[in-house]
Amino acid sequence: MADRNAVSLSPLTRLDLALALAVACASLALYVRTLAPGLLYGDSGEFQTLVYSLGMTHPTGYPVYVLLGRLFTLLLSGDPAWRVNLFSAVLGAWTVACLYLIVRLLAAWRLAAVTASLTLAIIPLFWYFSDIAELYVPACAFLGSVVLCLLRWRQSGKWPWLAASALLGGLGLGVHSSVALAAPGVLVYLALTTRARRDWLAAFGGALLGVLLALAAFFVLDAHNPDAGYYHATVEPSLSVWNMTTADFDSPFERLRFLYAARQFRYAMFPDPARTMPEIFGAYVDALKAGLAPGSLAWIGLGLVALAVRRWREGLLLFLGWGMQLFFITNYAISDVVVFFVPTFVFLAVWLGSGLGMLLDILAGGLKRLRWQRWTIPTAALLGAVVLGLTVRAMGGMMARAWAARAPVFMYGSEFAEYPYPLADADAVRTRAQAIVDAVEENAIVFLDWDLLFPCYYVAWQEGRPGIDFHETYPQEGVTQLADSTIAYIEANVASRPVYFLTRPQGSSMLRFDIRPVRRGGVSLYQVVGGQP
Repeated sequence: MADRNAVSLSPLTRLDLALALAVACASLALYVRTLAPGLLYGDSGEFQTLVYSLGMTHPTGYPVYVLLGRLFTLLLSGDPAWRVNLFSAVLGAWTVACLYLIVRLLAAWRLAAVTASLTLAIIPLFWYFSDIAELYVPACAFLGSVVLCLLRWRQSGKWPWLAASALLGGLGLGVHSSVALAAPGVLVYLALTTRARRDWLAAFGGALLGVLLALAAFFVLDAHNPDAGYYHATVEPSLSVWNMTTADFDSPFERLRFLYAARQFRYAMFPDPARTMPEIFGAYVDALKAGLAPGSLAWIGLGLVALAVRRWREGLLLFLGWGMQLFFITNYAISDVVVFFVPTFVFLAVWLGSGLGMLLDILAGGLKRLRWQRWTIPTAALLGAVVLGLTVRAMGGMMARAWAARAPVFMYGSEFAEYPYPLADADAVRTRAQAIVDAVEENAIVFLDWDLLFPCYYVAWQEGRPGIDFHETYPQEGVTQLADSTIAYIEANVASRPVYFLTRPQGSSMLRFDIRPVRRGGVSLYQVVGGQP
């Protein structure tokens, strides 16, 4: 018997599951073909290293991502760094499959669902982040799963779907903050669609369980705490830069507060909305124009109208989810803010599919009034061929070049061409990290920039040299002098351990030390050989 809270959404059949699998496999083939083959710079190198060693990452810690990544890498053999890259590719393909099913539920037309899902798959930023170890595509996978489960609950009225959606949303706190930003839209959607106590208990219980599991993941990684973790590599030597002492960072709850309050990045949050909002929104529009086929923005706009008219509750759910993300993004004045655009593409792709679905409905209705129903399918197929043809015409060259080069070469000329994935030389990161590790003693302390911090840990651990400590020199944006706690750390160790900097340290506080340039194996270092009396 149908549940009284169920509504009429398009039914999903075995054919739909087969088509979802097909678009996922096609996307995965594309991503695997162009997958980054190994170790990467910066955040990607951090995730590769800490999934491998089960350590805490930079704020907000992302413990669920780390543990899921670790479980995934255990299923395969080969270089761990490559396996973490592959984790992104698999989650990218999963997102594409979810997108197909979401559009199929909302817009009915399979053609619209296939077009929307494949459009998402080849948006350059989405494709690129499906090729490397990063958080933005995993966030898309969780967002897509949350929305899909929510719509399946709305279709069937069965509370386990709602509980699953809430559980994934709670877990998403340990994947990326963009998942949590969907919560206001989900709450409004629930308030508009159900008053059943059972449903609210399912939603609350699922969300609570998800949050508790995310916290449990945090405490597991916090307890494990390898030397390669963010705590040891970045925070502990530089505590004074955040006006903290060791006593302020010696319990799991204090570390949890530090990570989830994002003290390291607070300077960039809501610094000047009147300036940042139009500036970043303009960059967002430019990214869409560059990454979508001609006419796509029109389809997206039509999709907004279609859902507002036909399924306004679902339309509001998606609009609030997208709007909350965009509000945060446009008030986050960080240098690489463009990466935060990626999760919003899930919502845009749903609107694109809904817009195409509305046009197909109008076309089918017109043919029916003319009593030309038998031409509905051929005409729809022709329209679909035109839309796909325009997409292929716009994006086909990019796809062909990337396929031939086995790399996302469409990113040449962008800020990502060399960082974190050096397209010109895929071995450059490992080569540089290897040279640094080989240049220092077994018990050395090395200060260096973020881009090579975790790749050096990765190489050292793979070579069985865990006694080397690597630390980020200047972890706080805008601070270019060593923290007082860093100076104290050097003073406590310089007599018993070799201490090096990859670049000459700045600031008068270093005048108390004798800094000597050394060169070993092609690597230039600056050694701290002692303090002045």
